[in-house]
Amino acid sequence: MKTRVPTLAAIVLALAAQPPTAETPTPQDPYLCHFAAGPITVDGKLDEDAWERAEPITMFYALQPEAPTILSPTTARLLWDDARLYLSFECEDEDIWSYSNETDDELWNGDVVEFFVKPSRERLAYYEFVIAPNTTLFDGRYPSRGAGGYHRFKGWTSSAKVATVIDGTDGDPTDIDRGYTVEFAVPLAAFSETPKPAAGTTWTFCVFRYDYSKAYEDPLLLMAMPEAPAWGFHCYENYLPLRFEK
Repeated sequence: MKTRVPTLAAIVLALAAQPPTAETPTPQDPYLCHFAAGPITVDGKLDEDAWERAEPITMFYALQPEAPTILSPTTARLLWDDARLYLSFECEDEDIWSYSNETDDELWNGDVVEFFVKPSRERLAYYEFVIAPNTTLFDGRYPSRGAGGYHRFKGWTSSAKVATVIDGTDGDPTDIDRGYTVEFAVPLAAFSETPKPAAGTTWTFCVFRYDYSKAYEDPLLLMAMPEAPAWGFHCYENYLPLRFEK
């Protein structure tokens, strides 16, 4: 079920009043990306012990609309090993809808989760990954923010693996769904402009979610950044620090 709240401002004030915990880092703290000691099977089930130990990201803010009455409960987690970076999402959703099943399409016109990551503060390149509930993937590498939009760079391929599990019916507005889970693994070799991370390496990142629903007057856009960025998703100045731990 969706969580109803009075205003976004009330959410921010309530969260700010809570003491930080090891389980939920505050936005200004680095996200600790733990090393997965065992193998991860990308099947959308999140049943490996490593996922239980991964830090949950549950603090999401609304980029639009400005004063939502509903926030869709969302949990994201990251892990890594010597070969891959892993990402998972657990999304409560009463009306699941994937816009397209065509790779690199404009998937954000339907329900999606999104992951932006910038491996180097010194270099301009950054990456975008968008995943629909039906496992369709958009991936793009931007050599810089001023080099052109997604139409120019969506031909880049990350060789990522994606799996999802849907609890409900994708695309059917007549029933009530419960949600979906996303599991994603991208080879570290895909981030070609920077060395593979080691323990203590820090990148920056942010996670987002688009939720369209028959119950909403406007689509809900959630982000892990506490402030609405001027450049939207591409405002990497506001991304969160991602520190690799081993």
